Amino acid sequence: MKVELKAKDMDEFFKLFKEKEVIITNDSELVNETVKYLKKGFKKEEDEKNKNVPLELFKAVVFIMMKKIKELDSEITLYDIGYEFGKHLSPKKYVELKKFFKRNKLGTLKIESKKPLILKVEDCAFCEDLNFDEPICYFDAGLIAGAYECILKKPVVVDEIKCMAKGDDACYFKVEIIKE
Repeated sequence: MKVELKAKDMDEFFKLFKEKEVIITNDSELVNETVKYLKKGFKKEEDEKNKNVPLELFKAVVFIMMKKIKELDSEITLYDIGYEFGKHLSPKKYVELKKFFKRNKLGTLKIESKKPLILKVEDCAFCEDLNFDEPICYFDAGLIAGAYECILKKPVVVDEIKCMAKGDDACYFKVEIIKE
């Protein structure tokens, strides 16, 4: 079965998506449109109309997903997905990334230190209230890496050095420029 997505904007996309099964045939265009929509953030009227996934269900899904990813040693896949997403965001400045985190309720992004560059995410949507023995925010690390490559115009690597899932007060990410 093949169904093409024919939506002129994100509102129409959500309407179509609710009505029938959809197979997306143009990944790049959809990702770009989704990122554009997410950058704008949600309006209160849209939030009230949309049926949001309960936070507890989302966290349960993340917990199960992370356990499975760990079993399969596939953490790098989440980093890569986040990285591609961060590149699509293409922020020019840190403040744009900070606003993106806030608008989409991913957590509160702050600069903890400049040398070395360490970013702090308070109230991390992915791992708050989860319990793991090591950092698990691979998607966030990748997203920050992709976004910071756009900001700095240099290749970077991002490592999560503290994680709320380990009991830390927030998630901390060290951003390092890759020497060529």
